[in-house]
Amino acid sequence: MCNLSFFSGPFRDNFAGLLQPKTVNAFQRVKVEEVEFVDERLQDNSYWAKDGADIGYGAKAQEVLGQVKGRDFRHEKTKKKRGSYRGGQIDLQSHSVKFNYSDDE
Repeated sequence: MCNLSFFSGPFRDNFAGLLQPKTVNAFQRVKVEEVEFVDERLQDNSYWAKDGADIGYGAKAQEVLGQVKGRDFRHEKTKKKRGSYRGGQIDLQSHSVKFNYSDDE
């Protein structure tokens, strides 16, 4: 710590506070420790975690586009839109997670 004898009053206290090392905590909107999942299926948000993913229309696209990020994703997506892409079976089932809502909670 440096010698602060030439400063006086409240400025000295403020300056001394600036010299102290601070611990910086990154901002987190959601505290990971406090998250509780209503359904265990909500813990994995990947394409392959959903029911019927292996036979769905998006399975082939996921295999190709799942590996790509950023500018390359846009490039690959545009290439698939040109007409040579043929996806899998179109599934009309709902694979969503149903929640039970009640006024008692």
